[in-house]
Amino acid sequence: MIIWSGWGFLVAIFFLVGCLIGLPVAGLVSTDPDVNIAVTILVGGLVAGLSSFLFARKVEGGEGRAFIDEATGQRVVVRRTAGSLFFIPTRYWAYVAPVLAIALAVVMMMPTATDTAAAAAVETAPADASAPAN
Repeated sequence: MIIWSGWGFLVAIFFLVGCLIGLPVAGLVSTDPDVNIAVTILVGGLVAGLSSFLFARKVEGGEGRAFIDEATGQRVVVRRTAGSLFFIPTRYWAYVAPVLAIALAVVMMMPTATDTAAAAAVETAPADASAPAN
């Protein structure tokens, strides 16, 4: 379930567009599937972060509307908001998306238990089982 308010859903779209950009970049970097996925996610997170920053800056910039609070007599300035995704304002996704992408890319690059078991099996296998013993 995706929870957003205002324009917050654009953060997810920015990430998907970044992943589409990252697919050909990953193909240029390596032929290893784990590295390709990690690079794709990393590019997606960086594009989502930069796009979120620029979008929030554009929407939230400018003059706000000033109101006078009748109870206190204080002047209150209200500005437009760019919305939120998962209760995190869009302007903060500029920092959250790249950090999450880097963390996920690092996790993707870590060897799994099956990778280490397969490597151990290759190391312990006899060099040539079909050769006759002398």
